[in-house]
Amino acid sequence: MEEPSPEEQEQWNLAQIRQRRSRLTAKPIGSVVRRLMTQSGYGQTQAVQVLREKWAEAVGPTLAPRSSPGNLTRGVLQVHVADSATMQELSFCKRQIIQSLRSALPDSNITDIRPRVGTIS
Repeated sequence: MEEPSPEEQEQWNLAQIRQRRSRLTAKPIGSVVRRLMTQSGYGQTQAVQVLREKWAEAVGPTLAPRSSPGNLTRGVLQVHVADSATMQELSFCKRQIIQSLRSALPDSNITDIRPRVGTIS
């Protein structure tokens, strides 16, 4: 194998120095904090808590203790309810609840609610 010429060796050394410097450059604190929150799951925990609070406001004091929001997938919010009567009440108020959640959580993009009878957390 051929030895690199002095010019090629110099270019290679400069490229290595630039690469090391690029790893050592300062990054904005906001991007570092966002990355840490994403990695730790703290951001998602906060989002779930906000969704629960807004859910309680949207459904009112009579339905809030008997229902709990679950996963939000592709705009569809799964809701856990205590019994079939609560499920029926939610179906009657579905449009109003969706509008209330959309105004309170514009980034969530909720398009539908699907209640399921199950345990409430």
